[in-house]
Amino acid sequence: MTVTYEVHTELAQPRVLAAVRSTTTQERLGADIVRLLNMVWPVLREQGVRTDHNVVVYRGGAHGTLTVDVGVEALTDFEDRGEVRHASTPSGEVATVAYFGAYSGMAPAYEALDRWCQDRGRSPSGVSWEVYGDWEDDPAKLRTDLYYLLETAEGSLWMTAQGSSWMRNCSPSCWPGGMRTSGSGSRFPAS
Repeated sequence: MTVTYEVHTELAQPRVLAAVRSTTTQERLGADIVRLLNMVWPVLREQGVRTDHNVVVYRGGAHGTLTVDVGVEALTDFEDRGEVRHASTPSGEVATVAYFGAYSGMAPAYEALDRWCQDRGRSPSGVSWEVYGDWEDDPAKLRTDLYYLLETAEGSLWMTAQGSSWMRNCSPSCWPGGMRTSGSGSRFPAS
């Protein structure tokens, strides 16, 4: 069965996260996401924070590594504790698509984002993120929203809510689309 992915653009607002920043590898990514979320959730529960979805923000890396912010959307304020800090998703124009299915099968949705960018002459900025929907026992019902922060038409990047710019000097091999050319769903550049 062929799935058609409908990519569209929107103006993303920052989502406040309680997150842990880490550097990982392709082989450790899944285990690291679980490990880092297991650091975040107890802090939020202890503080009685209202929460929404799990989120992973992907940043460029070098030599087979990737920097990630793994966290949870925080709907009420919280205090930083240990490695759990305030973070946010970027704001600005994004290309986005909804994916339904097991996390291991996201490659076609990312390929749709890549094609959309290429067909329209748009460049991802080097930062992408995934927002994981509510848990479902049926993997076919699992929703993950995928986002590419786009460069503006002038080639400059949107600014985050904190006012700092994202990876301006990322080469094509380090932005998410350049990392997914093998069709394997990998988020890592070739070593």
